[in-house]
Amino acid sequence: MKQYDVGDYIVHESAGVCQVVEISEQALQGRGSEKLYYSLEPVFSKGTRITTPVDTKIRIRDVLDKEEFEQLLDRLDSLPILYEENTRARSEMFKEEIAKFDIDALASVLKTVYYRRQMRIAQGKKVMATDDKVMQLASRKMFEEMAFSMDCTTEEIEERFIGKLREKEDEIVEQMMA
Repeated sequence: MKQYDVGDYIVHESAGVCQVVEISEQALQGRGSEKLYYSLEPVFSKGTRITTPVDTKIRIRDVLDKEEFEQLLDRLDSLPILYEENTRARSEMFKEEIAKFDIDALASVLKTVYYRRQMRIAQGKKVMATDDKVMQLASRKMFEEMAFSMDCTTEEIEERFIGKLREKEDEIVEQMMA
């Protein structure tokens, strides 16, 4: 497992982009053994702090760089759209994809939900609340990291990402409705 230093920026699986602000030994209450812990400050949630063991089961990784995100946007068309008719099974599939802690999986989820929403609107149907929840979670995780790496706002990243999807929207939605 990679070790990080104070000042490093990392991605924490639930808190998103964080800065390592302290590494210290702490004893668990009633256990007596000391372990090393990271004290993390989420970049997009100022005023909060997360403490997690250095040898944690919680996944943390390096923040992807601008070039990696530019490449993601370039290959967005080639990422799969995830099909599942059953609403409950689709929600589970989305949760599994998001849990992979992988940027391509997040992008596929966002791509799928965006096109599903557009298809439902084209059919005169309501947008599903479960799709909205998935969109919020996946976009927060992905767009915050992209905004951090690309030195812009999450709104600018979302516009750019959705703009790439809009380029093929009519074609994809038509295919999905067939």
